[in-house]
Amino acid sequence: MDGSGSGKEGIKMKEKQNRRWGLMILSLLCGFLVWLGAVNIADPVITDTVEVPIEIINDEVLTENGLTYEIIGRRTATISYEVKTTDAYRIRSSDFRAVADMTELWSVTGSIPVEVEVLSHSEYLVSDPVSRTATIKIETEPVQEKQFILQTTFTGTIPDGYAPGTVTLSPQYLTLKGPESLIGQISSAGIEINLDNVTEDVTAAAIPEFYDANGNEIQLNDRIESDCEAVEYTLTVLRVKNVNLEFEVHGEPEDGYRFTGVQCSVTSVPVMGLRTLLASFQTITIPGDSLDITGASSNVTVLVDLNEYLPEGIELAGMQESTIEVTMLIEKLETREYEIAVTDASLTGKAEHYRYESDPGTVSVWIRALPEELDSLTFDSSDLSIDVSEMGEGDHYAAPQLAVELDSAYELVNSTGCVIRVIPLEGPGDAESVSAEDASSQAEADGQASGNTANGTHTGQTGETAANGMHTGQTGEAAANGTHTGQAGETAAGAVPSARPQEAGETAENS
Repeated sequence: MDGSGSGKEGIKMKEKQNRRWGLMILSLLCGFLVWLGAVNIADPVITDTVEVPIEIINDEVLTENGLTYEIIGRRTATISYEVKTTDAYRIRSSDFRAVADMTELWSVTGSIPVEVEVLSHSEYLVSDPVSRTATIKIETEPVQEKQFILQTTFTGTIPDGYAPGTVTLSPQYLTLKGPESLIGQISSAGIEINLDNVTEDVTAAAIPEFYDANGNEIQLNDRIESDCEAVEYTLTVLRVKNVNLEFEVHGEPEDGYRFTGVQCSVTSVPVMGLRTLLASFQTITIPGDSLDITGASSNVTVLVDLNEYLPEGIELAGMQESTIEVTMLIEKLETREYEIAVTDASLTGKAEHYRYESDPGTVSVWIRALPEELDSLTFDSSDLSIDVSEMGEGDHYAAPQLAVELDSAYELVNSTGCVIRVIPLEGPGDAESVSAEDASSQAEADGQASGNTANGTHTGQTGETAANGMHTGQTGEAAANGTHTGQAGETAAGAVPSARPQEAGETAENS
C-alpha cells in the first residue's frame, strides 16, 4: 500500500515540472512579441558608420602648374549617419561620396577638408551624414616628362649556326610622365626577345620594361603615365659561318733580314649575314697597306680592325672585340763559309793526255740563310763544277760553279776561285802515278778543316782569301803576288791569282 502511494506522488511531480517548462517557453514567446510590437510602434533612431574612399577633385589646378601629388596617410573617410532601425539595412557605403577639393588646399600644411555627399537613399537618413575624417594631407612635387630610347635585350640561346641580326622596333622610343622622384629612378627602357628555338625571322610584340642604373627591373605605379603600352618588333635571323683570315704582307725587310711568316692568335673568325651573301664569302683579306714591313729589322706588330675589311651585309658574330693583333716575323740572316775540296769529281771536260792539279786544293763559298737552314746544308766535291775542256798545258784561273741548284731559302753571297795546273802525261807510268796522286789528293782534301788559306797571309772580313801574297780589304777581295785593296770582286793585275774570290756567277778569264 505504501508502494502504490509513493508511485502516485512521483507521477504528480513530473506533471508539475512539465507544466513549469511550458510556462517558461510561453513567457519568452510573449516577451518577444511584446518587444517586437514595441519596436514596430516606436522605431528608434540609431547611429552607424561606413568607410568611403576619398575622391580628389579639381586636381588640374596642380597639373596646370607642373605639379603632382600623393596622399599621405588614410585614403578613406569614416562617414557617420543616423537612420531608423527599420531602415538601417538599406544604407550602404555606395550611398555616400567623400570629396576633397584641391582648390581648397592649404599649402602651408598640405591639408584638404573632406566633404560628404549623399548619392542615394537620402530619404532614409534622419540627419545629414558627417565625415569623422575632417581632412586629408597631401605632398606635392614637380611633374617630369622624359623620353627613353627603347633598347633590345636577348634572352635564351639561339640554335647553333644562327645568330640574331638587326631588330626593328615600332615605336623606337617612349615617353614617361610622372613625379620627378619616380621618373628619376628609371635609367633605361626596352624589350626582351627570347631566342630559344629561333631559326627564322620573327615579328611580334612585347611589353616595354624599365630598369634602374644597376639594371634592376622597375615596376611602374599608377602615378606614372606611358604613351606606349606595347612595342612591335621584327627580328632578322642570320646564318653563321667561319671564314679564314688571309694576310697580304707588303714590302721587303732590311738587307740581311728575312720575313718568315705571320703570327696571329686568330686564324679564322665567325661571321654572320644573309644566306645568299655568305655563300660566296670565304676569306677576310688584310691588304698590304696595313701589313707593311719595308725596311724592318725586327718583328712588326700591328692592330687590325676586321670590320674595315668586311663587305656590306656581313658582320662579325659572337666577337666582343673586332680588333686583332698581327705580328710579322722578321729574322736576321747569317752568312756561313763552306770549304769544298777540288778533286777530279769537280772537273768536267778532262782530256786523257793531261793530268790536273788545283792550287789551292779547296775553294770556299759563302751562303746566306737562316741559321737553322744553314745547319742542314752540306757540300762535297761533286757539288763543284770546273770546266777544263778548253784548258791547255799550263796554269789557268778557274771560278768553280756549284753543280747543284740552291733552294730559294739560300743565297750564294760569294765564292773563291783556284788555279788549275794542266800537266801533260809522258807515258803509261805517269798515268798510273797521276791516278795515285789524285786519289791521295782527294783523301787529303776531304779531310781538311774549314778556314785554310793558301801560301800567304789572309786578313779582313768574311770571304777574303789571300794567295801567294798579302791581301786586305772588304768581303770578296783578293790579291795575287802582291797587295790588293778595293771592292768586292776586284782582282789585282800583274800576276795570276791563285785564290780569287768571286761573286755569285762571276767567271774569270785565263790571265
